[in-house]
Amino acid sequence: MPIVRLRGPQMAGAAALLLIAALAVPAWAGGGPESVAIVANPRSWASLTVANHYASLRQIPEANILYIDWPYPTDKIDAETFRQALLSPAFGVLRQRGILDQIDYVIYSSDFPWSIDFARDLGSTKLPEQMKPVGSLTSMTYAANQLLQKDYHFIGLGGNNYMRRAAADAADVASRGFRSWYGFNSEGKLIEGGGERYVLSTMLGITSGYGNSVDEVLYYLRRSTLADGTKPTGTIYFCQTGDPHRSGPREKGFPAAVAALAKLGVKAQIVTGKLPAGKSDVQGLMTGTRDFDWKSSKSTILPGAICENFTSYGGIFTVIDQTRLSEFLKYGAAGASGTVIEPYSIAYKFPAPFIQVHYARGCTLAESFYQSVSCPYQLLVVGDPLCRPWANIPRVSVDSLSADSTVSGIVSITPHGAVENGVVDRFELYVEGARVGTCAAGGSLQFDTTKLPDGPVEVRVVGIESSAIETQGRLILPLKVDNGGRAVALQAFPSPNVKWRQPLKLTAGLDGAAKIFCYAESRVVGAIDGAQGEVDVKPEQLGLGPVTFRAKAIDAQGKPIGLSAPIEMTIEPNAPLPGRKTRQGTKLALKDGLQLSTEGAATKVIPGTNEYKWFVDAGVPKDQPFTLVSIFQVPADNVYQFEVKHVGKLSIKVDTVTIYESDQKEPFWRYAPVALGAGMHQFEMNGKGGQPAGLEIRFGPPGATNLSEKQFQHP
Repeated sequence: MPIVRLRGPQMAGAAALLLIAALAVPAWAGGGPESVAIVANPRSWASLTVANHYASLRQIPEANILYIDWPYPTDKIDAETFRQALLSPAFGVLRQRGILDQIDYVIYSSDFPWSIDFARDLGSTKLPEQMKPVGSLTSMTYAANQLLQKDYHFIGLGGNNYMRRAAADAADVASRGFRSWYGFNSEGKLIEGGGERYVLSTMLGITSGYGNSVDEVLYYLRRSTLADGTKPTGTIYFCQTGDPHRSGPREKGFPAAVAALAKLGVKAQIVTGKLPAGKSDVQGLMTGTRDFDWKSSKSTILPGAICENFTSYGGIFTVIDQTRLSEFLKYGAAGASGTVIEPYSIAYKFPAPFIQVHYARGCTLAESFYQSVSCPYQLLVVGDPLCRPWANIPRVSVDSLSADSTVSGIVSITPHGAVENGVVDRFELYVEGARVGTCAAGGSLQFDTTKLPDGPVEVRVVGIESSAIETQGRLILPLKVDNGGRAVALQAFPSPNVKWRQPLKLTAGLDGAAKIFCYAESRVVGAIDGAQGEVDVKPEQLGLGPVTFRAKAIDAQGKPIGLSAPIEMTIEPNAPLPGRKTRQGTKLALKDGLQLSTEGAATKVIPGTNEYKWFVDAGVPKDQPFTLVSIFQVPADNVYQFEVKHVGKLSIKVDTVTIYESDQKEPFWRYAPVALGAGMHQFEMNGKGGQPAGLEIRFGPPGATNLSEKQFQHP
């Protein structure tokens, strides 16, 4: 297919200009937490919880965590909504915080859309059937520089210039670390000026549709973090499944990949069948099949593994026609991918076998994916982008400075680095997450503490080794800035743990302060007028897991004058509502479906809420009160989530406890989490029909799907 180049008459908003300007600034910033921006959906408990844990696991700086309100669908949206409501706001926040030029990864927590329809951008231009105008969230973010300009040449079969391609007379390809300011030409070469620039992107998890539960997402993210630099000894399996359309397109590349892995001392094997059978050492996998059952394979996925399947619907979470990428993640893979629309049997749209070679050479998971796919625009990548099991990680130290040292004035740091079988040739300095300096080996780094408010400050010295992979190591030093003795005193009650719906109070004070802002990560959760006071915080608005609270004081001119020490807290779910058990082995008599009652009308049985218009079809008049009730069962104690889109008044009760109540003017998505014990529970929804009429409800985990008679029944 020829390359399609489409340009809008102007760039799509200021964010395009911001991104282009940032990408023109040279920086060594890839492959580490300082170069990662996490985007979380503050409406969703699941999204916040995943972001909280990942930020803690990977030591992501607080300034790199973005909270972008997302009231829209979590499956499919159009490109303009993506640009205006998600991509542009995210880059705008990064620029405002002064860290846009150091960001190489933009990753999404859960409950964001996985599919982007850009047909409207194309206007009258028609694409071949096999190149449908639908892309994935991750790949459209990867090509953000082009998307913001409405330039779609990246959807060509050779549209990814970061793809590592073999020379005509070579079976091997080189691996190369990634930086967002790097420009690549059409031959994949790094060039001094111009070229295409990208931003690596993954989703941390899919907790909507037929995706994973939050517990499953946290399970594989924890495993992947522990895999870094372990030089694992497991085996990478390449499966020949006998399917000419799924396995066939990539099988010819298996022998070269196995040979390249052998040179690295990494075990690899070509096997017959959908999955390796009875193997306890699966360190990576490439297969091609319509469906599979990992549990029945009796094999074990080891921490850090990339497991990857070539099939049509691996990245579509609204159907169950084929096995989705989430199956690999459920059993502990660090990353997996799948297409979000029918891709046809085109190998260019899927990772080449050398994805495992790039990974084994020390590249991160995200680097390995994107330098192995020639045409990634329909490919959704899910997992831990920073996982690097085979990385040669530098060890960093500094002279005359230790943790918790008190500093003032100009601080000079002499860094040192050591790495096995290599050289650390440069260093970067980050203060409170922002890059403030660089130097070559043998040089020094400086920062001016008088430009900072007094109080605790986090300093990071990052060492980068000299190979083409540019692997990073870091030393994180908590220091205390004291140029005037003005640190903010911050306390939390209760502490260190707080229940979800338990009142939480923060008290803060600093003499001379005009105002004190209280933060949870990078979000302001309250403000105090004057030199001291208190703030009430609702923990349920912060998700579950580890959360860091800080306070910053400003003077009458708005200048920051003091910071507090961070308070690390863990937000825990409330005690689960007890489930109702069956008695003495007898079953409660239930019928399939939910009961719908409307004033002045006979009770109806609703088989499910699979279509938004089911509510209209049920005949509920505008402004007419209604009640929808059922009994449902959950298998284990856990936090579950109802997702609802409606217009008008609506409330949801579970076991007589109101978990949601709102009067909505627009049909936006809302989220209502609840901790439930194993067993049966009563569901009751009350409301009035709105205009336009319509009501959609989902429930999970795992994932979150429309209510159905399989799970929701009535007496």
